[in-house]
Amino acid sequence: MSEYVDPALSDEAVEAEQGLGGKDDPGHDDAGYEPYGASPYTIVQHNLDGSTDMVVDRDGDGVADLVMHDADSDGIAEIALVDSTGDGRLDTMLRDFDGDGRVDEIHTDTNADGRVDVVSTDTDGDGLIDHVAADTNYDGQVDTWTRDTNFDGRADEVRVDLTGDGVADQVLRDTDHDGVPDSVTYLNPEINPYAAR
Repeated sequence: MSEYVDPALSDEAVEAEQGLGGKDDPGHDDAGYEPYGASPYTIVQHNLDGSTDMVVDRDGDGVADLVMHDADSDGIAEIALVDSTGDGRLDTMLRDFDGDGRVDEIHTDTNADGRVDVVSTDTDGDGLIDHVAADTNYDGQVDTWTRDTNFDGRADEVRVDLTGDGVADQVLRDTDHDGVPDSVTYLNPEINPYAAR
């Protein structure tokens, strides 16, 4: 973010070729590279602690569409809050824990109630999401976990909490990725319809 020009200091809008990443960013010097729709409605704040914050209002309606925090002002934001639906609410948080410029974790509020419903994580740092935890019934508690156990970019295991106690009761595995479970394992014998009673 340190590469952005503060529009208040210039008569010109933020140039499109100013990338979000550092000098090694592949789109850094490319004309037409517009990170998140670079906008003349951008506020850049350099803080006394060495961090930089940037607020972008892409359509000039007075509501932020993107807010980024660069803790060390190296040009790579560690946290970005995004209005992914264009409804005027920041509903998605992107996190880069290791400062490599790639998203490591995504927090999403899918139903606009102000609470995170889905957390998607790249646990091995390969740039692909391999673990998703979701609150599918919006009660504030995670009830579904999806994993890519062989790290090939496709989910092959789903764990489901059917009793609402926060612990998975059922595991569904789809090893051939055809959308149909190849195996179903009941971790909770009380919900297993095949268990002897």
